[in-house]
Amino acid sequence: MTRTHIDKRSRLVSAAMDLAYQNGFGATSLADIAREAKVPLGNVYYYFKTKDEMGEAIVELRLAQLSAQRQRWNEAESPKDRLCACVQGVFENKDLLAQRGCAVGTFCSELHKAGGSVATRATEIFAQHLAWIESQFRALGKGKDSDGLAVHLLSALQGVSILAHSFHDSDLVAMEIKRLKSWIQSL
Repeated sequence: MTRTHIDKRSRLVSAAMDLAYQNGFGATSLADIAREAKVPLGNVYYYFKTKDEMGEAIVELRLAQLSAQRQRWNEAESPKDRLCACVQGVFENKDLLAQRGCAVGTFCSELHKAGGSVATRATEIFAQHLAWIESQFRALGKGKDSDGLAVHLLSALQGVSILAHSFHDSDLVAMEIKRLKSWIQSL
């Protein structure tokens, strides 16, 4: 693909991801995406034949973003420091979480209500995140408890995101992140 094609496709996926976060994936039309990306509607169909293909592209972008985050977290010296870096990322988004909720959590939840292949593919976002968290607990020597600890940590992060959004209160995120960091350091 030429640079122009890559730029248009990237703009479309970025616009789709933003609109899905703001309005929900189901409520976002290809026309909305085209308008937001400043791409003629007819051009959208060159890149994405269906809305499901657009959903797949959002999943791929989310997976790439998560991979980039994991690379940054992996720069920390110890598994505890890496887990704390992961948790810190949630804290850094506390205001956005309070305003709009977790972008990944709401996207995956909405897709799973509708079902289909995109919903199945979206599961990979949380699966990869959970596997990385579990690997950090294994590196801490938590053995067979690592999977349960990983579920606990990811559940706490997603739970506080839901509460912060429900109450529009970023202080809930700050409080929980402080508690989670303390818990991680005590392991």
